[in-house]
Amino acid sequence: MMTNMNPSERNIVKSLIAVAWADGKLQQPESSVIEGLLCGFDASEDEEAELLEYARTPRTLEADIPLDQMSEEDRELLLANAALLAHADGEASSNETALLSKLSHILGFDAERARGIIESAGDGALNLSSRSLEADE
Repeated sequence: MMTNMNPSERNIVKSLIAVAWADGKLQQPESSVIEGLLCGFDASEDEEAELLEYARTPRTLEADIPLDQMSEEDRELLLANAALLAHADGEASSNETALLSKLSHILGFDAERARGIIESAGDGALNLSSRSLEADE
């Protein structure tokens, strides 16, 4: 199988899929962000198919985030992208805010550090996926 993603990137995408499922359903804005990330991480067709298949099954933060395989940098990237995913539908509900807080805790960040990562996510990491979602003209 040809791979274009490194293990860190695969772990981050799988973890984001768990984040997207945290409310019990995977909605269109969230799946669009995941597809954008696959493009941004240069996933091969095989990897894309495998990860989109993985996304069809409900996931949980506790069971589906491979913490033992993630560096500090991976965890920061995951939290930043999770913040973007939480806002994919245009607003962060109290559930999504609670989710980010729970994820921060699972990833081992204190509240202040987590807030910094989430705020810095602002629009930075989304540039990656919004470009790949635009139609070719």
